[in-house]
Amino acid sequence: MRFTVLGSGTTVPDADRGPAGFLLQRDGAQVLIDGGGGTIQRLARAGVDARDLDGGVYSHRHVDHCGELVPLLFTLRVGADKPRQRDYPIWAGEGFAAFLAQLKAVYPGWLEGRQWSPRVTELPLDGPGEAPLPGGLTLRTLPANHAAGALHLRFESPEGGSLVFSGDTGPSQNLITLTRGADVLVTECAVEPNDPYGGHLCAEDIVQVVREARPKRVLLTHFYPGVNVARALALIAAEGVDVRRAEDGDVVEV
Repeated sequence: MRFTVLGSGTTVPDADRGPAGFLLQRDGAQVLIDGGGGTIQRLARAGVDARDLDGGVYSHRHVDHCGELVPLLFTLRVGADKPRQRDYPIWAGEGFAAFLAQLKAVYPGWLEGRQWSPRVTELPLDGPGEAPLPGGLTLRTLPANHAAGALHLRFESPEGGSLVFSGDTGPSQNLITLTRGADVLVTECAVEPNDPYGGHLCAEDIVQVVREARPKRVLLTHFYPGVNVARALALIAAEGVDVRRAEDGDVVEV
């Protein structure tokens, strides 16, 4: 599996970091993971035409994680030089199909084509979920401690590689469970301890995940301003794990 960081930022404007967005590739398949504003352009910068995507997985419905969905579907719709002839599959938590229906009502006829439609597979919010993905990948999910519809995501390859994306979440036993034995944990580190923001992780929370789940590598993303990044990296590295901060454009082989 090849994992590309398209956006390592947050809702806060940053010239070097876009909102959350990632790309997972294997065996010719290309799957988008989340996609805040600007994802289409950052895909192009990574050498990927958004019209060639094989589907998208969404951790939750907050705008900094799915704000590019409407522009993406519109791009698939109007790409006359590359007309899409297959459905665009989406995997997300329960409630996403209704969310998409609301978007389609706002833009009637513009978020699907004559020969394709976005098709949502919903994953449960009350327990584990599983779904096959393009490229022979498997998606496993557990509910996250965040907004309604939020999930932790684990991607597995037939070769045994595994990558977990926390999505946005507060402290979560489900994240520990899903991360056990993972090759890579990509996790938000949005806040400092005792921060008033709810539903997010600080470095101490990630230390607990690392201690119990023992991922081989940790990639930190989604820092809000005011977080002491150097302190977070040092605290987590003290657990004996390879940890670094994600940068837009990073590529991780799993």
